Amino acid sequence: WVDTEAVLDVARQAPLLEVEKSETKLKVKKVLIGVARDEAFSFYYPASLEALERQGAELVDFSPLWDSSIPDVDGLIFGGGFPEMFLHELVGNTAMKASIREAAACGMPIYAECGGLMYLCKAIQGFNGECYEMVGIVPAVCKMQKSLQRIGYVKGETLLSSIIADAGDTLKGHEFHFSTLEYGEGFPWAYNLQGSRQKEGHLEGYSNKNILASYLHLSFDGNPKAGEKLIESCERYHCSKEGK
Repeated sequence: WVDTEAVLDVARQAPLLEVEKSETKLKVKKVLIGVARDEAFSFYYPASLEALERQGAELVDFSPLWDSSIPDVDGLIFGGGFPEMFLHELVGNTAMKASIREAAACGMPIYAECGGLMYLCKAIQGFNGECYEMVGIVPAVCKMQKSLQRIGYVKGETLLSSIIADAGDTLKGHEFHFSTLEYGEGFPWAYNLQGSRQKEGHLEGYSNKNILASYLHLSFDGNPKAGEKLIESCERYHCSKEGK
């Protein structure tokens, strides 16, 4: 019951807005970053990936479901999605999981959000209660729950320096997940998050050396320093591979 003609009439009366011309220029490609993209990992902000490309990354898609190994890259990104719907396929692709573990052991920067975090855990406990072995570079078990656990926008303080941030930096993003993590003592939390429709802040994410995995969805377009840091981390790894 909106009078659209009246809305359009008001809009036509508004003065023109002056917008500053963007001075953003594409940087020379510095690094190759593999992006997990298939039926299980499909949640990405296009503007976020485009921001990485502007900052000097060349993105290479690969499939944790169907490929046998990661591509020849300098870093990996695992976005959100629904790995809980493809547990048998992910469990069965042992070659891919071994390839990721080898890359992690060699120091390759690996960044994961939500579904990506779940996949990098030791195991995912599905809705049926059964556990399915995953990559295992995050020392936790992801357990699916019947109800939504967190939803909403958050602001996070980084507790540890990582491949995308310095300790004390502020990041903005959102959470949306049905799963929880079971972890042991001394878990290296990545963030202290405020928001997500909760009055109290909460600890979130795993940060350890070249691995950063969390439920936090963020846009590198809206968090440009994070994108720059990720590319710098990948560049350092590339140089270490080349013996520079």
